[in-house]
Amino acid sequence: MSVTEAEATTRSRMPDNRQAARGRPGRRRTRIPLWMLVPCFVALALIVIIPVVMTIVLSFHGIDASALRNIAAAPFVGLENFFVAFDSQNALGVGALQSLGLSVGFSVLTTLLTLPIGFIAALTVHEAFRGRAAIRAIYLIPYVLPMFVTAILARIAFMDQNGLVDRTLGLFGFDTSSHLLLGANAFWSMVATDVWAQWPFVYLFTLAGLQGIPRELFEAAELDGAGKFQKIRLIVLPSVKHMLTLAVLLSTLHHFGNFTLAYVMFSAPPPASVMVLPISTFFYAFTTFDYGVASALAVLAMIVLLVPAYVYIRASRLAEND
Repeated sequence: MSVTEAEATTRSRMPDNRQAARGRPGRRRTRIPLWMLVPCFVALALIVIIPVVMTIVLSFHGIDASALRNIAAAPFVGLENFFVAFDSQNALGVGALQSLGLSVGFSVLTTLLTLPIGFIAALTVHEAFRGRAAIRAIYLIPYVLPMFVTAILARIAFMDQNGLVDRTLGLFGFDTSSHLLLGANAFWSMVATDVWAQWPFVYLFTLAGLQGIPRELFEAAELDGAGKFQKIRLIVLPSVKHMLTLAVLLSTLHHFGNFTLAYVMFSAPPPASVMVLPISTFFYAFTTFDYGVASALAVLAMIVLLVPAYVYIRASRLAEND
């Protein structure tokens, strides 16, 4: 047998690598087990999708306490519930436009206040030093507390004359005769409480962005003679701007839909200055039992929340294309 014939015989006896690869059991693992997403989809449908669809449907029907036994027979009123929501007032004399303005002002103001606090706090614990882990844990205390606990503590702290805030202000000579949980002061008390509870949210996003900045950039900046503020302006801010944008968006959405703080912090009924849209929706549903108008307000809140979400998604796509 010649050398050429021996090589051909040997090659014919060797298994094809491609056929062997097809027969390996490990190749089956490349298939995506989509069936494992079924429990998550079912939970998402029960918790989010179905309630949202029901709320949208109810907003176009006239439903009150008498129609609860047979919702299917409720009359279709079209956009009447939306017009009633804007023209009428709830049990406390607050209209939908006023509640919407309070929610927008509250969410934007708290976000603007938490942004610099969280950013500066992240910068203080970015560099390694003794006790950094303990300080990072302390920073998270306001955020890990449940919101109803924070609201109860704030209600005690802002009590008239006997609260911690009034006593502290009195030590510095400020007038403590005005009630901090009543009237227009109630809005600012709620803003201060929410800022204290939510600034660690921005802090976590900023800290995550700082962890992704290469150390070599700071070292090169030091060699060029850059100071601390120049490093922040030229290195830190461009590197964490996307994380900050996401933090601002999520923080604004969370503040806009905050129901627990206003409901627990103030007595029932709460002052008109803290009658944000979720609280107004609650009073329409469970005080006047006008569930159609309450559903219309809920749909209005969803539409408002979709606006910043769309702006962020649009901006993210444009940034990726650039």
